[in-house]
Amino acid sequence: METTTVFQTKTVTAGDPGAQTVTVTKTETVTKAAPAGKRGKITIPTLFDLTGPTSEVGVEYAEGVNNAVKWINERVGGIPGVGEIELVFTDYGYKPPEAISTYDRYKTQFNLPLIIGWGTPDTEALAPKVAEDKIAYISASYSAHLDDPSKTPYNFYPCASYSEQARAAMVWIRKFWDEQGENRPPRLALAYQFGHPYTTAPNKAIKAIAQELGIEIVTEQDVSLRATDTSSQVLAIKGAKADFVWFGNTVGSASVFARDLKKQDVVAIMISNQWGHDENLVALAGEAAEGVHGASGHYYFGMEENAPALLNPIKKSVELFGRTFGPEDKFPTSTYIRGWLNLRMAALAIAHANAKFGEVTDENIKKAIEMWRQQTIEGNVVSPVTSTPKDHRPSTTSYIMKIENGKYKLVDVITVERRPDWLGW
Repeated sequence: METTTVFQTKTVTAGDPGAQTVTVTKTETVTKAAPAGKRGKITIPTLFDLTGPTSEVGVEYAEGVNNAVKWINERVGGIPGVGEIELVFTDYGYKPPEAISTYDRYKTQFNLPLIIGWGTPDTEALAPKVAEDKIAYISASYSAHLDDPSKTPYNFYPCASYSEQARAAMVWIRKFWDEQGENRPPRLALAYQFGHPYTTAPNKAIKAIAQELGIEIVTEQDVSLRATDTSSQVLAIKGAKADFVWFGNTVGSASVFARDLKKQDVVAIMISNQWGHDENLVALAGEAAEGVHGASGHYYFGMEENAPALLNPIKKSVELFGRTFGPEDKFPTSTYIRGWLNLRMAALAIAHANAKFGEVTDENIKKAIEMWRQQTIEGNVVSPVTSTPKDHRPSTTSYIMKIENGKYKLVDVITVERRPDWLGW
C-alpha cells in the first residue's frame, strides 16, 4: 500500500474580488498498483471555477457534480463493479496556466483513468497533453474543436456542441423569420468577447450556416465576460437595425446586455449560447430578461414533463444533500444539471469500461464511450449520446428556449444534420 495526499480546495468569500482559494489537505491510503476496476473506490479529479470570471455558472455546475457523486455513492451504492467515487476538486479560477499545473499534479498524484475539466481555454490547451498521456477527459467545454478524435482522441462531453447549438439557433431564426412572412433576409448581430476561445468557438459555424440560410450578419460587437456596461455595443447593434442578436458570453454579462437592450429600446431578439442563460439571468436582468431566447444541449428545470429525471433524481438530490458551495436558501439554477450530466457520463463510462474489458483504464474508458450508440445519460434530460472512433460528436440535438413571465418555456427542439464536413468546428 502506498500513502498519498489527496488535495481538495474550498473557496472563501467567492463574491469578493480579493477572495483567496484555501487548500485543505487530507491523507488517505490507496493502492496505486491495483487496477482501477478492482478497488473499492475510484478517484475522479475535477477542475472548477468558483471564483473566476465564469464563476456565476461555475458554482452551480460544481454543485451538480458534487451531488451526483453523493447520489451515486449513497443511493446507488457506487459505480457497479467498481465502488464509490472519491471526488477531488480544485478551484483554478478560470486560469489556463493553473489548470495545466493542476492537471500535471493530478496526473502525478493519482492512478488516473479520467478527469472532469471545465472551460474551453484550458480544455483546448490541455488537449495535446491529454492525448499524449491517454487520459480520458470529460469537459464542461462543449467546443466542437474537441469532436474530431484524429486530433483530440481522449476528449468527450455529453451534449450538443456550442457549434451545433448555434447552428440550431440559426435554423430557428430562419424558421421564425419565414413564419413572420418577411420578404427580406433577417439581420443578425453577434456580441461576444473577441479573441476568447470559449466565446469564439462557434463563430465559424455561425457565419457559414448564416450564409447558407440567407441570414445577413450586420455587425459584431466586443463584449467582455466581465462587462458592467454594454451601452455602446447595444447602440451599434441598434444602428445596424439587427433583428436578432447572438450572445456568446456567460450569464453575468448577458444580464447587463439584456438590460441595456431594454434601456435603448432595441427590438432585436436576443438568443444566448448555453452558458449565457439560466434562471440567474431572470434574477439579474429582471423584466429585461423577458423574451430572451437561448440554445441548450439539455432540458431545463420546469420541463419535467419532457424529462422526468429532472425531478428524480436531479431535483431530489438537492433536497437530500443541500448545497456545498452556494447559499442554502436558494435552489440551484439549471446550470446544476450540466455538472450532474458530466459526472453521470464519467460514472457510466467507468462502469462500461469495467464491464466490457474487466479493468478501468483510460484507454478502456475511451473505447467504451466510442461504443455508445444512443446511450442514455440521465433519462431524457439530454439527448442520447452516440460516439465512434472517428466522430466524438455526442449529439446534434439542441433545445431552443424562451423566457416568458419569468420562466423558461420550450420553443423548439432542433436536430441538425451530422455532416462529415462539420466535424471539428
